[in-house]
Amino acid sequence: MGKHVGRRRCAPGGDQKGAARLFAEADNLRVWHWLNPAWSLEVEDGAHVREVRPQGDTARVPKEQRDKRVIPAAVKRTVLARDGFRCRFCGIPVVAAEIRKIVHRLYPESVPWHSSEVRRQHAGFAVMWLQYDHVVPLSHGGRTAESNLVITCALCNFAKWNNKLKQLHLEDPRDRAPQKMVGYDGLERLGKA
Repeated sequence: MGKHVGRRRCAPGGDQKGAARLFAEADNLRVWHWLNPAWSLEVEDGAHVREVRPQGDTARVPKEQRDKRVIPAAVKRTVLARDGFRCRFCGIPVVAAEIRKIVHRLYPESVPWHSSEVRRQHAGFAVMWLQYDHVVPLSHGGRTAESNLVITCALCNFAKWNNKLKQLHLEDPRDRAPQKMVGYDGLERLGKA
């Protein structure tokens, strides 16, 4: 039988002490300093824009004509199945917020998470936070549909923000096939334990 921690059970035969040590190692200042300048409140909207109005780019769509931002659960499942647990922009492995919450409950000392205090969030889990990006922003007519959504890490999603790929001089990640990691499930197995 697995060891009970809180309301969830750790996986049978799991190395809880080893996992706690590795989670603690992933919460380091180098990772934190790499991540936080990119998504801090001090970074102005549009700070990453290389070209404000690229030739031949799309125009803003009035708010009343924009698609809804909320992504239906079925669409999220389909996009995740297609892309796997890897950012389509940079390729880093990602973990869903629901799984991070489980890990935080299982390992509260090794995986701190205070949603309102960035300095008290686990650096590794902050970097690997699974996001869904509207490649063509809703503000420019993008749809909340599988064809316009990709899995991203928090850093890529927040750095792109509501900018267009042409403005940032980025390639469209949909032009490359998803690179799934064999055997990596985004720690989803912890949600099933």
